Amino acid sequence: MKKYDFFKRDWTCPTDEQLLDTKLFYQNSVEIYAHYDQWKDIDRFYRIPLYLKMTYSCGWVAEIAPDPVRLGSFVRCTLEHPELFQYPCPECGKVVQPHRYVGSPLSGVVHLEGRCECGWHGFEEVSGWNLRATTLRDTISQDNTLRKRLRRKIKGETSTIAELLEWLKSSGE
Repeated sequence: MKKYDFFKRDWTCPTDEQLLDTKLFYQNSVEIYAHYDQWKDIDRFYRIPLYLKMTYSCGWVAEIAPDPVRLGSFVRCTLEHPELFQYPCPECGKVVQPHRYVGSPLSGVVHLEGRCECGWHGFEEVSGWNLRATTLRDTISQDNTLRKRLRRKIKGETSTIAELLEWLKSSGE
């Protein structure tokens, strides 16, 4: 992946299981963010692939980041850059941490889609498509570089959101 080449070139389709796992992230993002410190150092969870479809199409397709985006990179980016990716819930005022960013590079508008603890689900419209796209891509690149530099051998396969949620449930008892 060229870090700042926003034109979509890879048209591989995720499996139904991968799409369902991504949907499970959407539905449980509040809990996943809340327990980030518990799972962030466990590679099989950090590397869960998400197919967020953060694209814009108008005869050509531009994407904020190419699928799959690793769960840990996405969550870390949102938490480390609250001024770019977090917003107050319009219902209760608590902080919403989005589970997807979509928008247009032409208008510069980004819709941050998220859920709040109070049950509200929706979008916040902000400007700065390029800034948010480059910030997420920089986070992904940092994670990839760090793992290569440390030459960590990933043992086993990546996990799923369902397995992460089950692990969180069992470790919280």
